[in-house]
Amino acid sequence: MKIISKTIIILILLSSVVFADQDTTKKADNNKNYREIARQIKLLGEVIRGVNLRYVDSIETDDFIRAGIDGMLATLDPYTVFLDKKGNLALDEMIKGEYCGVGIEIGLRGKSKKLTIIAPIEDTPAFRVGVKSGDVIVAVDGKSTKGFTTSDAAKHIRGKEDSEVTLSIRRKGYSKPLDYIIARKNIRIHDVAYAEMLDGEIGYIKLVAFSSKAGRELRKNLRELLKKEPIGMILDLRSNPGGLLTSAVDVAQEFLQPKELIVSQKGRNPRSIRNYPGTRKPLASDIPLVVLVNRGSASASEIVAGSIQDHDRGVVIGTTTFGKGLVQSKLKLSEGNALKVTSARYYTPSGRCIQRDRSKSDDFIYEDDLTADDLSASEPDTSASDTSRSIYYTDAGREVYGGGGITPDIIIEPSLLDPVSVEMIRKGVFFNFIDEWLSHNERPDTVKVTTEILTEFNSYLDSVDFTPPIRGEKQLESLRKIGRNDTLDDLYFANIDSIEAALKRESKTIGQELEKFIYQRIDRELASALGGREWRIRSSFDEDIQLTTAIELLKDEDRYRAELRKDDQTDIEVSVE
Repeated sequence: MKIISKTIIILILLSSVVFADQDTTKKADNNKNYREIARQIKLLGEVIRGVNLRYVDSIETDDFIRAGIDGMLATLDPYTVFLDKKGNLALDEMIKGEYCGVGIEIGLRGKSKKLTIIAPIEDTPAFRVGVKSGDVIVAVDGKSTKGFTTSDAAKHIRGKEDSEVTLSIRRKGYSKPLDYIIARKNIRIHDVAYAEMLDGEIGYIKLVAFSSKAGRELRKNLRELLKKEPIGMILDLRSNPGGLLTSAVDVAQEFLQPKELIVSQKGRNPRSIRNYPGTRKPLASDIPLVVLVNRGSASASEIVAGSIQDHDRGVVIGTTTFGKGLVQSKLKLSEGNALKVTSARYYTPSGRCIQRDRSKSDDFIYEDDLTADDLSASEPDTSASDTSRSIYYTDAGREVYGGGGITPDIIIEPSLLDPVSVEMIRKGVFFNFIDEWLSHNERPDTVKVTTEILTEFNSYLDSVDFTPPIRGEKQLESLRKIGRNDTLDDLYFANIDSIEAALKRESKTIGQELEKFIYQRIDRELASALGGREWRIRSSFDEDIQLTTAIELLKDEDRYRAELRKDDQTDIEVSVE
């Protein structure tokens, strides 16, 4: 079935290419290709007719064709995808930075992947009716959410403005689900999540997306910060997955000299070859600048960081970025469908393409509560030390690297998370604890993690029977297997059991570093529950070694200038143990 489906769709789309290209070229080689495609289209018709007449069961045409489309496109890159009408509309909403819904951030929590409200967005319909962080959505308009992905939920919750949707909510302390009837409204997504002065003299802007409004929002916040006369500026692009190429250009040009090249793109089609210089007078072309990146910074984020680095305009700090150097175009299809297809590669001003070779390394996968920051902390980035990467040069002659993301000028690996910490994050114990704590305590006005809260957290871990991973567990199982194969006596297995019991006791001992981690995580989750995304960002500053390094660098003018000169270029790597 899969092979037939793939063949069907390959030939259908190739037939479209025939008629599109016939209008633009008359080369003999192409004519030969057209004849071959026509032959394959004939075969396609025969296969469809054969399946329709002889297959043992009737086939669902829509599913049959969609499986073929998805299978065919899966042989290309991950970014070339077919979009049905709903998916096409969702992409348009993301590009515009607006959608019509109720205003909630949702995620899947726990082993059973419950559809959970992370936080209601302030001053939205959901916020006004009293939906809370931690509420579990068990049904939408009477349809169970069991097995839903977040995309499934978005399709059901979003709709036309002023239309109503009923969310059935399960909340701690209530025996039955609560039904909330909410009128949908236009929700605006802000690309700038946080903008403020740090230490009274450093401007800070956290940009979380590149929708069509990214440049406009950046300029608004940048103007306000510049009025306070900062001595330096930090642009935080960590965990920003990107967006529109044109928005990346719009953001980057505010920090570069007029008409400097920001990015170029090249594809097979001559029309896809294009340069993107700055086109407007910049707001902040001279102020000392640091750009923060991590492995979750991708696409448009890498365009901005790469252009800043190539023109020696600022210092890039963090970990090597994701490595997505491909440009997608959207082709309209019939019945509201669309094809998002990779049409070109983009190149930074020095000429480097930073697309990562996925055949040599796994894509980064974010699971449950693990963010890009958490994964950076639990799995050190090794791409910066890859000696096979091509070398390019900045305007000042500094070496930079292509073929695998943007390598920062100053590499700072976050402190490594131990297995216990990772397991706590994966199982959502901090989010769930704060959710439960708020359900039976008066909601505080400020974020303050007290000794009493920490004590309650330890009791909570016992109540949910949280079992920390045991160091050496795999090795012990190997020893047991050897014992079984060699039919060793009971004393051998008793000794292994004794060692396992000791390791279990040790794993439950909370050391000083784990205590610090628990405090920070509870503080962050409480801040998120009380003040949403902005408070959550602010709560992370004290533990943020990358941000701290950026502030210190901007306060040291001599060191900042040295970082941007070839003669003072050194490989600097900071690690937190």
